[in-house]
Amino acid sequence: MKIRLAYALAAVAVMAAMACQPGKTKSQGGQAETATAAPQDTASHEDELVISFTMADMDGNNVAVTDEFAKHKLTIIDFWASWCGPCRQEMPSLVKTYNDYKDKGLGIVGVSLDEDKEQWAGAVSAMGMTWTQLSDLQGWHNAAAQMYGIQAIPFTVVVDDKGKVLTAGLRGEELRAFVAQQLDGTNSKKQ
Repeated sequence: MKIRLAYALAAVAVMAAMACQPGKTKSQGGQAETATAAPQDTASHEDELVISFTMADMDGNNVAVTDEFAKHKLTIIDFWASWCGPCRQEMPSLVKTYNDYKDKGLGIVGVSLDEDKEQWAGAVSAMGMTWTQLSDLQGWHNAAAQMYGIQAIPFTVVVDDKGKVLTAGLRGEELRAFVAQQLDGTNSKKQ
């Protein structure tokens, strides 16, 4: 299990070309500018097999993610932000996977790296993200992202009902196939 998690976290570097990362953001004029913060190194969390943190939802209520995990057979923790183009491109696939598997035991906890609550809430509404959404509105300084060394988004971590990490770094059809295998016992690619 540790090897699979370490491999998945190493995949972050490969996916970085197609993800939003700290250190480079677009200014209003389209020029790259340096961001002010960077999350911790993912390699330092190779042995971390259980995810646990508490963070505020959109209504300001503190939510312990372990309580969310206990409600589902399988939970995807989706690190994303409203300003991240690749996150928004990935969202229709995640919404479809959720809608197809929520009645079979799939839950999602969105962890936003936004700093602006209105932009965050607007994106959640516009993209039809009906699952639990959390953020501390600290951008790349997000406590959960820092804790788990998230270096690029979108980034997913899949856990069981106890919060034990099953895999990380899957997107699109790979994520859907993993969910299908876990909840259907198949490698389905339903469209």
